[in-house]
Amino acid sequence: MTTRREFLLNGAAAGVVGLVGEAALAKPLPPMSPVGIASAAMGKHRDGLGVIAPMGEDSMAYVEYCRSLGAGGLQFTAVGDLKRLRRRMEELGMWYEGNARAPGSLAQDTAEFEQSLRNTREMGGNVARYVSRRPPESSGRRYSSFTSLDEFNAWRDEANAIVLKCLPIAERIGVKLALENHKDRLVDEHVEFLRSTSSEYLGALVDPGNNLSMLETPEEVCTKLAPYVLSVSMKDMGVAPYAEGFLLSEVRFGTGVTDQKALWKILKSGNPNLNCLEEIITRDPLQVPCLTERYWASLPEYRADQLASHMEWVRSNASELPYVSQLSPAEQLQAEEDNNRDTLEWGRINIA
Repeated sequence: MTTRREFLLNGAAAGVVGLVGEAALAKPLPPMSPVGIASAAMGKHRDGLGVIAPMGEDSMAYVEYCRSLGAGGLQFTAVGDLKRLRRRMEELGMWYEGNARAPGSLAQDTAEFEQSLRNTREMGGNVARYVSRRPPESSGRRYSSFTSLDEFNAWRDEANAIVLKCLPIAERIGVKLALENHKDRLVDEHVEFLRSTSSEYLGALVDPGNNLSMLETPEEVCTKLAPYVLSVSMKDMGVAPYAEGFLLSEVRFGTGVTDQKALWKILKSGNPNLNCLEEIITRDPLQVPCLTERYWASLPEYRADQLASHMEWVRSNASELPYVSQLSPAEQLQAEEDNNRDTLEWGRINIA
């Protein structure tokens, strides 16, 4: 078994071990937070950035490290000896949610998807995050990936058909699919699709911050999707104007424009058994070019009043946003660790 100390020492360059958690390894584990970590919040540690061995290649090290931060559970793609890994998570008192591997097209077979759900089940999970695959060579963000509403609708229709093709497999295996609002479907489009299926094995993964990029408020998104919620990616958001629209950035809970405690209450009312996952992604702000014609090309209509109101809200709530691309790899790892530690501590104080 790879210990946390061995993992960090084996892959670390000289002089940077202390920047990625070595000082904490000799201490007892911190109190467990009711909040878990979603996989995107660990992107830099999963990749290693050339400083440490990538945790994406060693799920046991990943679990041990996340527990050392205080995580109460995890949503990630587990690899390796799953029985042993599940046993360790159960020893630590941690819960697990999986990642469904969605087919990229309606014609693609579902073998990888089915295996990802079987792996989720073997890990003791009964919910898997599902993201509709983005078009090739694109970010998947609606406002930058599609040049017309017809083009988006064609993608959405196939994406929905893929979900319906996969749904009987999920029902047979016994793992529910949590479809994320991934800067693609507007919230009403998301609700319409979920309502039309009427299956207990298909629901929503609610990211309260994502639809801000499409000028929809976190309160609206959470309220409308709460009846269908199976999983979450909680995140506080910071905003600031720029020449073509506004910047959008994940920030530490309590420092942004969203009330995470109130949003969690809305979502929890829709599903009392809901696990709380945080997904603060340590990266530079995203550009949302809502003042350009291209941005509106794949949306149903141009709403001048909605845009004016949103930009006024951005200006009145603007703050200094974090930039990490100029940091060294070790500093980026430390920034991600600090963000996760801080968010898990917020959960110990604010989430019952």
